[in-house]
Amino acid sequence: MAAVTAVLLRKRGAHPLRTCSAVNASRFTRVIVFILIAICCARLSDAADLTLAWDAPSDGITTGYILLYGVAPRSYSGQVDVGSRTSYTVNGLADGTTYYFAVRAYDAIGDMSNLSSEVYATTLSGVPPVVTALALTADHPSPQVVGTTVTWLSAATGGVAPYEFQWALYGAGNWTVSPWTIASTWTWTPLTPGTEYQVKVAVRSAGSSSTSGEMSQSVPFTVTSPPVASVTLQSNVAPPQIVGSTILWSAGASGGVAPYQYRWWVFDGSVWSAATAWTTSSTWSWKPTVANSGYVVRVWVRGAGNSTDAAEASASVPFPIKSAPKGRKR
Repeated sequence: MAAVTAVLLRKRGAHPLRTCSAVNASRFTRVIVFILIAICCARLSDAADLTLAWDAPSDGITTGYILLYGVAPRSYSGQVDVGSRTSYTVNGLADGTTYYFAVRAYDAIGDMSNLSSEVYATTLSGVPPVVTALALTADHPSPQVVGTTVTWLSAATGGVAPYEFQWALYGAGNWTVSPWTIASTWTWTPLTPGTEYQVKVAVRSAGSSSTSGEMSQSVPFTVTSPPVASVTLQSNVAPPQIVGSTILWSAGASGGVAPYQYRWWVFDGSVWSAATAWTTSSTWSWKPTVANSGYVVRVWVRGAGNSTDAAEASASVPFPIKSAPKGRKR
């Protein structure tokens, strides 16, 4: 009679698999090659699977196999008659537990071989995998003006798909948190300018009930007021005027955010000089004291809430000033 020997040929999983010593058989004429093929990772159902396979003897009398297993060497609390199959998956094994396996062959009248050599392996722990990386990007960079629609995209890796996402927005000192969703994109159209906005996304794996998620990312974002679209500038009298004349200038702005702010300038042919600081007045009274054919009057305009010392829109008008005629006083 030939020996029935178990041989470990291949393994997959996190823990090494080993073979134990062979035993003699009393009946079968060919070696049974016993393979522990795979250890499946622990699932969210808190159970693990092991798949085993072996070569069928060519003795012509083997009709089936008994697969035995347990948690101690050569002590088998479970067995399965797998029939003539030469592979079998044992389901429902405990996580993080070492199992020992052997196989016996039988013939048509019920005679059995001795046990094969033994193989064993330790199943993985039952801790489910978690998200390991999370990216958050927007299709428009910061800053953007009020009314711009910004689409945010979140991309996760690791853990268990399909993922769930929770979107949140910080503004005006508060977080606004949305319910969990499978949508990895979020569309936001800000209606109020601000520099303190933050967009945040949290992610969790399929089947997870975590309220805070497995990972989160946030991105700061600035929203500005729309700029003034245009401004017109006109005087109450036509050029040229003589020294000492009082000229009233009026500006008319459109677009942007009212109430507007204005700043008035005068160019003397070589240098621009600020005639006023920023003011809410759209009119300015100018009384030139020096004749100059190169004068230019300019107005800057900016919208409400903008504190930058720069124009969102501007307009300029050349305005020469002549000397008063001799003998004439202003």
